[in-house]
Amino acid sequence: MAKQVVKKKNFSVGNLKTEMLGEQQKTADKPMEWLIMPFAYQDALKLPGLPMGRTVVVRGWSDTGKSTLKNCAIAAAMKQGVLPVIFETEGNFDFQYAKDCGMQIEPVYGMVDREDPLTGEVTKVKEIVNWEGDYILFTNRGINDFCGDMDYSTGTKKAKKRGTPVIEDIAYIISTFLDKQEAGEIPMPILFLWDSIGSIQSWKSYNSKVGNNQFDAGAISTAFKPIFSRIASSKEVGSEYTNTLFIVNKIWLDAQNSMGGAVSIENSGGKSVGYNLRLGIHVGGTAKASTKKLKMTYKGQEYQYGTITKISVFKNQLPTPFNVTYSGTMCCVHNGIIAESELEEYKKKYMPVIFERMKETLGAAQFQGVNVEDTSFIETEDE
Repeated sequence: MAKQVVKKKNFSVGNLKTEMLGEQQKTADKPMEWLIMPFAYQDALKLPGLPMGRTVVVRGWSDTGKSTLKNCAIAAAMKQGVLPVIFETEGNFDFQYAKDCGMQIEPVYGMVDREDPLTGEVTKVKEIVNWEGDYILFTNRGINDFCGDMDYSTGTKKAKKRGTPVIEDIAYIISTFLDKQEAGEIPMPILFLWDSIGSIQSWKSYNSKVGNNQFDAGAISTAFKPIFSRIASSKEVGSEYTNTLFIVNKIWLDAQNSMGGAVSIENSGGKSVGYNLRLGIHVGGTAKASTKKLKMTYKGQEYQYGTITKISVFKNQLPTPFNVTYSGTMCCVHNGIIAESELEEYKKKYMPVIFERMKETLGAAQFQGVNVEDTSFIETEDE
């Protein structure tokens, strides 16, 4: 006969929870919080914006709208009192474009020495030397200055800095920010943005001198495992601030393993990010960019003022009723994204802006006395 369990007097599961978990027994999530994105995004994907407390990935080929979405995310964060911490390892952050998309920054001017390449004469010119605003931007140089002396094989610091950032540096800096937040030094939610996976190598690849994709994938899996967990836990009721991780991911086509079928899109950096993301957004086509170029023309001269691109959800693990997988299009223009239905109104409103930029790009001399009415608009398929 089986021995019966004798219940302890006054035992309750509730008391056991308190004893074992303390405040951690509060396992519910906060109500969904969003970084509100423009109408074009909402109209295409049927979502209010980027879900906070989650890892979000945007992927696609070059010039398909990834950076524009990143700028819109930064603008949304600043508008909603969230601190944007940006890792720009692509090396091409366009401050003016980000400002036009809504990033709350202002230029700081200073006198800079410039040498004439023909005469060698050095003169002082007034240029932008900084951009002020409530954001933190780590370029490759800034990343290396912060933790370029880290030896990730031993977890110790070296006397000499590398000069080159590695994947582990991004995770190290994010962890530092989260530690500061938990210590009360950063009293606000944080949006971490990395553009992009695939632009820098891992510590092990750096030391190998030749690089290795498996090393890089392993580094992301190992270094970011606690980051994914800490981001996810910030959406729980017991967490004071809700943090978000936004990643731009390079892609490649895996024709070798297609087995004669459709070629699959793979994310650079392995599959660990794909396992941990909760919203995955793809922009552009699959085999190629598949965009339309929006151009203004005048007497045979063309100026591209925007791009029409596809946008779709390729993974959604958000709670009901937000677990939808819609797709549509959006137009990337000088100040962010708009829906195709808004394009005519945009052209009417911003024609002077487009016209002035066309003059700056193609040369003002040939545009003397030209009226806006002398121009026309066309769309061309991306080749």
